[in-house]
Amino acid sequence: MEKFNGVSFVASREKVAQEHIDAVRNVNAKCAAVMPFGFIRNADSPEIIFDTSRQWFGETRTGARQYIDILHQNGLKVMLKPQIWISRGAFTGNLKMKSEENWKALEASYDKFILAYATLAQETNADAFCIGTELEQFVSHRPGYWSELIQKIRSVYKGKLTYAANWDEYGRTPFWEDLDFIGIDAYFPLSDEKTPTVEQLRKGWQPHERENKIFVQGQE
Repeated sequence: MEKFNGVSFVASREKVAQEHIDAVRNVNAKCAAVMPFGFIRNADSPEIIFDTSRQWFGETRTGARQYIDILHQNGLKVMLKPQIWISRGAFTGNLKMKSEENWKALEASYDKFILAYATLAQETNADAFCIGTELEQFVSHRPGYWSELIQKIRSVYKGKLTYAANWDEYGRTPFWEDLDFIGIDAYFPLSDEKTPTVEQLRKGWQPHERENKIFVQGQE
């Protein structure tokens, strides 16, 4: 299996310049994740606010396009990875509505958000597209919605799809076989030590590595 060295290309207030791309190439990265953002006021709110004049340039659709274009011009592959930010940094995995009405409103809002960027991914020939990041409660409570969403995304974007599951979520994500890649945000706990040694970290990683390999093989 080919290994890609990549970076998360974090959104900025300004346009990206060549010097920023040179810094990526200098660490031998071959690909980058471009991450525009949508915002939610609190974990009970169904409205996703995105692509507004109040956001930083890199958080918007126009900014993401500029980032993708200059990365591609420099020969780097790009994954477009729209993400949600909940006010005060609340964990997105806990996003859960309290009524059917609000679930429907969230689904409609997420459709607009993610399809706006799926269209951009197609327009810019992005190499991959991430349909969501660490949304465990949303996924577990509304699996039918996500299956339908994947079909909608594929109708506008013809590249490869993944989902970024949190490290303690991926084993319960129901739609892996509908995607092209299994995405795991692998922040597994490796040690209880305040300053563990490299060897302790390697030892702590081994059971997670074995479990991941078994899981991936089971999905193939």
